[in-house]
Amino acid sequence: MALSWGASTAAGAYPPAVNYQLQCMGCHLADGSGQPGRVPSMRRSLVLLSATPEGRDFVIRVPGVAQSPLSSADTAALLNWMLKNLSDLQIPAGVADYSTDEIQKLRSHPLVRVKSLRARLLRTATPKPPLP
Repeated sequence: MALSWGASTAAGAYPPAVNYQLQCMGCHLADGSGQPGRVPSMRRSLVLLSATPEGRDFVIRVPGVAQSPLSSADTAALLNWMLKNLSDLQIPAGVADYSTDEIQKLRSHPLVRVKSLRARLLRTATPKPPLP
């Protein structure tokens, strides 16, 4: 029996929630909280990073995203799903959804010094109030 995920999903593709389970959950855990000392939590950082051009560049170029087997379209859909479903913060007004073109353009240049760049970007990020 073939699985059907709706008209907007390409044949053989999965919806973002399933792609998260298959591609990200092993390290970032079901709720995006990560593994202390090994894999950072996305619960606060993903929204903060996605709110600035340099942070968005970082998110797309992190090796797990940049080297994901997902298409650029599926990667954009996954990041947008993660922003809306795995965050303790509200998405600030004006933060655009990730686009296929944005992913395609940046993912071909994976980062090398991930930990130090992430720390610097988060030090300068402006925290937003938690979701109600």
